[in-house]
Amino acid sequence: MFDLVINVERVGEDAPSTILGLATAQRLGAFATGIHVVAVYPPIMTLPEAMTLLDTEERAALAHAGWWKELCRRYGVRGEWEVIRGSYVPILAKRSRLAQFVVTELPVSNPDSPIGFDNITRALFGDAAPMLLVPETCTGSSQLEHVLIAWNGSAESASAVRAALPLLQQAAAVHVLDGEPEGLPGLAPPRLALQPWLARHGVEVTWESFESPAHTGKALLDKARALDAQLLVMGAWGRSRLSELVLGGATRHVLEHAHLPLLMAH
Repeated sequence: MFDLVINVERVGEDAPSTILGLATAQRLGAFATGIHVVAVYPPIMTLPEAMTLLDTEERAALAHAGWWKELCRRYGVRGEWEVIRGSYVPILAKRSRLAQFVVTELPVSNPDSPIGFDNITRALFGDAAPMLLVPETCTGSSQLEHVLIAWNGSAESASAVRAALPLLQQAAAVHVLDGEPEGLPGLAPPRLALQPWLARHGVEVTWESFESPAHTGKALLDKARALDAQLLVMGAWGRSRLSELVLGGATRHVLEHAHLPLLMAH
């Protein structure tokens, strides 16, 4: 049985990430652990009312265990509800490590939490499991039938594909954009044989060469729209995260402008 961790930011609401997470757990026959992190920020802990506010938030979150059990019953999955208090990023990263991937909301409309500095993308850059990131504005299908893989042969993209394998095996169509660069003959390691690997696991794909343009992130999202893809699988922060944030890059653009769920790994 697979384990999915569903990070619930909006307790008591049927947010897109919660709906997609439970629908995915149903489809994969996975155990669905819903978690809510009561975030502790050291600068505010000096305020006299801080502990009281944290206690109140924690009790309110714990009281939603019945809500989660009812959601799991509705989707026909086994699951449990966890509330954890502490530093958000290391908690989410560590709790995710025994899961196939973690499903979480991707903040796309909060100017106070720019991509790369918000809790979710910081956890993605850390030692978390691969993440199925669902834009908070996402209104698409929860079935993930049409999948686009952005492949460049990197460790990050390979990790994302491995995590996505159960979804790929059930998808109606899988399209691969192959942008893996050619290395120097006799010096560089050989290209990874992704296509036969997928075939061995029962995944038929449409293969397309993809020469990385100047604006790779935009090109990937444009291709996803053209194919009516419901999921984009790709590695994250292929260059250093600081370089991507300062200079821009495919990861940053995709995270900032995503219109569909993303399965990413770092």
